[in-house]
Amino acid sequence: KEGGVTVAHKKSSANFPAKLNLILSNHEFSHIIAWMPHGRAWKILDKELLTTTVIPAHFAQTKFHSFTRQLNSWNFKRLHQKGPDFGCYYHENFLSGLPELTVLMVRSTSKQGKRLPFAKGEPNFYRISKIYPLPPLPMKVFDQN
Repeated sequence: KEGGVTVAHKKSSANFPAKLNLILSNHEFSHIIAWMPHGRAWKILDKELLTTTVIPAHFAQTKFHSFTRQLNSWNFKRLHQKGPDFGCYYHENFLSGLPELTVLMVRSTSKQGKRLPFAKGEPNFYRISKIYPLPPLPMKVFDQN
């Protein structure tokens, strides 16, 4: 941000978070990788299909380990609390229906080491969504033919 104006950094529309947001917003992949109902976290539903079809088609890497390393370098966090969000990933600037927020995401340049999970300190996105709902997704226009 500069003076209250969001300034997109270089390649922001083609960076890892922007591509991932497009994938998650594409219903063609919703059986493989999908937003959670609250739109603040997402989950990998089929690791095998993600690795064999989605990752090679959209990213330079082809291995799941490389994909998760990218998630870590972009500061995505994994949820460890029990419940429907267990194993989901989230980032404060990565929300369903708000792809423009990905320009605020910055890739880590240094190794921060492995973060230890602290389930009790994780957000409850279902409670947050009741107080601060995300804007509704635009209705998809279907071809009438």
